[in-house]
Parts: sequence; structure tokens; C-alpha cells
Amino acid sequence: MSVFPKDTIKNIGESLGISNLKDEVASALAQDVEYRVHELIQEATKFMRNSKRSKLSVDDINAALRVKNVEPLYGYSSSDTPKFRKTTVNASDIYFTEDHEVDFEAILSKPLPKIPLDVTFTAHWLAIEGVQPAIPQNPTPGDAKADLLAKKPKSHGSTANGLSDQVEVKPLVKHVLSKELQMYFERITEAVLSDDERLRSQAFESLRLDPGLHQLLPYFVQHIHKKVAQNHKDLDVLGAMLSMAHSILNNKHLFVEPYLHQLIPPIITCLVGRTICENPSQDHWSVRHRAAALIASICRQYGSAYHTLQPRITKTLLRAFLDPARPLTTQYGAIIGLDEMGIEVTSVLMMPNIKFYAECCLQNSLENGNPQRKQDALKCREALVTVLERLASAATDENKNLATDDEKKKLVEKVGHIVGDVFLEKNPNVTSSGIQMIVDAAK
Repeated sequence: MSVFPKDTIKNIGESLGISNLKDEVASALAQDVEYRVHELIQEATKFMRNSKRSKLSVDDINAALRVKNVEPLYGYSSSDTPKFRKTTVNASDIYFTEDHEVDFEAILSKPLPKIPLDVTFTAHWLAIEGVQPAIPQNPTPGDAKADLLAKKPKSHGSTANGLSDQVEVKPLVKHVLSKELQMYFERITEAVLSDDERLRSQAFESLRLDPGLHQLLPYFVQHIHKKVAQNHKDLDVLGAMLSMAHSILNNKHLFVEPYLHQLIPPIITCLVGRTICENPSQDHWSVRHRAAALIASICRQYGSAYHTLQPRITKTLLRAFLDPARPLTTQYGAIIGLDEMGIEVTSVLMMPNIKFYAECCLQNSLENGNPQRKQDALKCREALVTVLERLASAATDENKNLATDDEKKKLVEKVGHIVGDVFLEKNPNVTSSGIQMIVDAAK
């Protein structure tokens, strides 16, 4: 017994022009229709479940029909329930949907609709490195201010001066980092201070090569600044922060320029800090050399874009070099920092002041200072001798004639015997052009 009655099958046959359908045939067709409908619903249910839905849709039925290689239904995608009307034909009830009658005159008299626009896509920069470009697609500052004023809650109270309506409250913008970036930041900051050399090298390599660190850049810069300020007497931490800064500066995928004003101060602290270690016998000189090389690298890399960068750093180092009140460790950092800037800086700024510095700052420490102060003075004199050697090696002389005794005496007169004698002792085969270049710069 089928759920579809025989009369329904007969009515459908009559609508198709088939009359006098026998009862046995109608019953067989009804059972086959029931089987096909069940099969269709089962297939449609599979599409519904794979689509993570709990309600069967017309699209599921159409997909099931396509699977069965049957032409899909058309005109039944509306979500409204169709309304049927009843009529009687040959003593049988027929249900049908009422068609809406359309008046051709009304259609012809209507104005033509507008031609729909084609679907197009346009791309524009919302912001470039945090700066919003002034283009028509982006809101203007006036629009943004008007939007903020419109969202600002109205104050129902009154202040003593009656100026509450003139106060503009700016909403706080919170920079949200993903969980993955937060985990990466924590792992890197722990790895750079780890005792495992392999782990540290991997962390520095990741900072130098990873292209997806734009959002973490301000946090890394702040971390370097904080660690240097809190551990200014821990050589291991200072060395790790210098390596971290070096990796960030050498990452070609990062735009570091907006953060140079925060990154340079901790590096200069490592260079000219009074004491950057707990025990003066520790090798803090190598850390100062790394900081000097890093500062010189920053000036070479960004000096063309920021014309005041190198002059400001040079002025800071020169002031530390010529101030007798500064400790010798600070003066040593200033000497090697200026030396790393290049021969032009040393010849213009340092050479005219070497004799004055040696007599005012080094002579007393070398003759009457305690052992530690004398050791610091020897390191400063050694750094000045290195400056003279680089200057002499830059001289171009095809003949390479050795310097005469008179030329050597002239050099000692210009730079002083404290530095000049040690230089001549270490470089007995200095050329005449080398000494001439030093003498000319010391005038």
C-alpha cells in the first residue's frame, strides 16, 4: 500500500492526456513514485548533513536530482510557502497555484529600469606603515573627528568652570596581538638570554630572517630598552641585547626607521656607560666595541635618510671624549665610537684634541693612578694609537718612503709624547706620507 493514493496517480495521468488508467497500473506507479521520492530525500539529506545544516532546502533537492541525472526543479527557490487553490473537474478536486495576472499595458507604460552596473573591484591602501594616505577612498581627518564627536557620550554634569563641553575625549586604541605572536615573543625573549648557545643562535637567526615580525617590532625595541636599563651592570644581558638589536637592524623585511630614536639610546649606553659590569676586571671592552660597530652601522645605513642622525651621535660622543669629569671607561667608548665613524670624523674632530686630551686626562692616571685607573688609561691610549694607525694607513704614497727623524719629532709635537711615542714604537716603519697626514689633521 503506497502513501500516494491511486486517485492522485489517475489525476496526474489525466493532466497529461492519459485517461482510463487501470487501478493495477495506478497502484504500481504509486509504489514506484514512493520509492523514488524516498531515494531522493535520502540523497538530499546527505547534502544537508555535509553542509552542517539541520533543515532541508531546495538546493539539497536539486543537488540530489543532479546526482540521479535528473533535471533539477526550477522556480521553487522562494522561501515563501506557495498558496494553492481548489477547483473541481469531473467530480474530482484539483489543487493548483494561482498565477498572478500581468497587464501588458501597465508594463509597457512603465519607464525602463536603470541599467545595472557591472561588478568591479578597486584596491587602495588603507594605511602604509601606520600612516593613512590622503586619497578619496580613505576618510579625512575631519570625518574621523566628526565621527568621534558623534560617538562621544554627552555629559549631564557641569564643572566649576563650565568647560566640560569643550573637552575632547580620545578613545584608547589597544594593539591586539594574536596568541601565536605572543608565544613567539615570549620564546624569543627567553631564548636570547638562555645559557644554550645553539638556542641563542637560532633566536638571533629568526630575528634576522623572519619576514613576519612587523607587529612585534615595537615590543622587541621596548624589550631591549627595558633590559639595558634594568641590567646595565650585567655583561651577558647587555651582549644579548646588542645581538638582538643587530639582528633586528639586519632584517630586510622590517621598517626600523620609526623606532631608531628608541633603539639608539640603549646602544649608546652600552658604549659610553660608566660601569657596564659588576667586576672591573671583566672584559667589558669587547661589549663597547660591539656597540661602537653597531652605532656606526646605523649611521651608515640611515644617515642618508636622516641628515641629523650622525651629527647628533657624533656630538654626544665628542662631548664624552673631551669632558675631563667623565670616567676613562666612558672616554674609551667615545674614542672607539668616533673611530668607527670613519677617518673623516677622526681627522676633523679627534686629531686636533688628542694632545690636549692626553695631557689633561691620561697623564695623571698613567703616572699616579691606582692600578685599575692606570689600566683604563692604557686602554684609552691604545685606542688613540689605533686611531693614528688607521689614519696613517689611509695615506696614499706610491714611493712609500720611510719617515725621517724630523718628521717623527714633528708628529710627537702635534699629538704629544704620551700617544706619539707609543705610536712610533709600535710602527717603526711608518711612511712619510702617513705621518704627514696625521700632522695635517692635528693642526
